[in-house]
Amino acid sequence: MIKRQVIGNRSPLVRGLVVTGLVICFTFCSVFFPGTAEAQLPRERVETDALVNDLFWAPTNIGISTVQNIAERNLTTSIAHAFGPVDGGINRFFGLDDGANTRLGLEYGLNDRLSLGLGRMTFNKVVDIRGKANFLRQTERGHPPIDLATKVSMGISTLSGAGLEFSDRLSYLVSIMVARKFDRLSMQLAPMASYFNSAPGNSQSYLYGVGVLAQYEITSRFALSAEYLPVLGDRNQGTADAMGIALNIDTGGHVFQIFFTSSQWHNEQYIMAGNRDRFWEGDMRFGFNIHRVFGL
Repeated sequence: MIKRQVIGNRSPLVRGLVVTGLVICFTFCSVFFPGTAEAQLPRERVETDALVNDLFWAPTNIGISTVQNIAERNLTTSIAHAFGPVDGGINRFFGLDDGANTRLGLEYGLNDRLSLGLGRMTFNKVVDIRGKANFLRQTERGHPPIDLATKVSMGISTLSGAGLEFSDRLSYLVSIMVARKFDRLSMQLAPMASYFNSAPGNSQSYLYGVGVLAQYEITSRFALSAEYLPVLGDRNQGTADAMGIALNIDTGGHVFQIFFTSSQWHNEQYIMAGNRDRFWEGDMRFGFNIHRVFGL
């Protein structure tokens, strides 16, 4: 009677030791004989749908923003120059003697889909603050098949002596960019709307346009690109649709863009509001952009 009670009290302990031993043995076999564990629980390869990168080589083509954004914690510096008309001939050194409208800019990637930028343009002493967000990224399998991004920008004219209130110096731009890459060819459509708080004379406060961009990669270092920005609806008197063509050169850390364009402006709302030259009639000017990326 006493003997049965002792055995009964020890039975749970024995069972616990057996279970613990089995767990230790299984763990030992899993660590030192992984093939056995894999035979029991085979692992399946996770196939990822890679993103299509470099639809465009820079955040800005000539004067129009692209869907290309700044990588997380990267800083891009840009220097944009557009000189005078080339029809000035050798006496004006094909427009280089006429001085350039220059924009100096910085853009920082908060993450791989969101960036903020700041720049200043010589004409009208415009300071612009911009943000760009990517909502969709094209993948190699086509899910989704496009890049979709939006850009918002505010321009502030700091030109002195104009007698304007601060609010009268402001302009705004909203652009939706849709792009797709076909092998070496990338194309983008960018409907946009702009508003000027103070439009002098008979100028339009609201301007609407659609940017058309294309880039073709010749090699891994050279690409041709073009852009066209027609104004839709009412436009400022005497203005014309802007157009430009460019040669892009990727040096690894820099992207150089050497171009001929009809517009000397750099921000989209000012291109729509102020371009008066016609590219196909020979009204073009030489210019170049330099983009440099720094990893922080």
